[in-house]
Amino acid sequence: MVIYEMHVPCIYFFIYYLFEFLHFSDIFSVGRWSSDTLTQHQHLQNLAKCLPEFCLQSRAENTLKKYRYAFNNFCRWCNSFNLNSLPASDYDVSLYLIHLCKKHKSASVVEGAYYAISWSHKLAGFADPCNSFLCTSIKEGVHRSIGHYIVKKKEPITPEILYQIVQKYGNKFSNLNHRRIACMCLTSYAGFLRFSELVNLKRSDIQFYSTYVSLFIEKSKTDQHREGSRVLIAKTSSITCPVSMLHTYLSQANIAIDSNEFIFRAVSFRKKTNTYALRGNVPLSYTRARELLLDALGSLGLEKSNFGLHSLRAGGATAAASAGINDRLFKKHGRWASETAKDGYVQENISEKLTVSKNLGI
Repeated sequence: MVIYEMHVPCIYFFIYYLFEFLHFSDIFSVGRWSSDTLTQHQHLQNLAKCLPEFCLQSRAENTLKKYRYAFNNFCRWCNSFNLNSLPASDYDVSLYLIHLCKKHKSASVVEGAYYAISWSHKLAGFADPCNSFLCTSIKEGVHRSIGHYIVKKKEPITPEILYQIVQKYGNKFSNLNHRRIACMCLTSYAGFLRFSELVNLKRSDIQFYSTYVSLFIEKSKTDQHREGSRVLIAKTSSITCPVSMLHTYLSQANIAIDSNEFIFRAVSFRKKTNTYALRGNVPLSYTRARELLLDALGSLGLEKSNFGLHSLRAGGATAAASAGINDRLFKKHGRWASETAKDGYVQENISEKLTVSKNLGI
């Protein structure tokens, strides 16, 4: 289930959805939310009803989903040992973190649980068990104990790979089904687009100009106040020009200029006309988009396990870094909140790494 907008009338449905699997405590009915803490004044009661809504809106939608999933798993674990999940003791939380470490061997899973449990206790007004020396020590210990497990980052997509994709899937004879993947790759690569930014593009978000195209990104991971941002992509003279490919794709898809339809969605085959057409108005899922990309890469003889959807954003960032693009423009184009986050997408080649020791004056 995906929720794109949160309206006041449906906030309590959203709260139910978020915590529907809690076994012991509804966060908004315990601690500071218990009935004995509520004011008796009608006007203040009406204002109090808005508190859950604004508390939930303090976190991004995806963050809330992760918290819900992680905290519900903690509740189930506590239930199996007859332990309290809210409020929980720092001792029990520490045991749970060790349990996750041994089971998943992943620091990210442990950190996800750590912050979900912490947030849930703070929201309910209980003392945060994760602030204790014991819990913080366990979290740091997890990082050290599983540090030897190597996480293989996905390889970035290169211009050479994009050229092959366009030749096979984006040539003048390509049908809509094939052109879609070519267009998705070029647009994501050139705009440093995250998957969510790419698939949520609507036709009305796109404006073509003589030398570039402007994409309005309504929601972004780092856009906490939902102000939106515009990404400008220039025309090039190459067959891998993202602007030309996008224009051709939209024309072939027959989407009206002022339409609010998502541009990357499912297609269906029409036997009568022997053509493909977009259907519905639901953006492609992450699973389907990833499948399309990996199938395309596999057809080129590449090892699919080396790539993912993030390879497109990482590929564009790596190419820009290699070209010496100004850091300020680089960061703004990719909508990164910090230098650390930006640098994490760039993969230097051997010659670039050797420039450090080559310029030491020895």
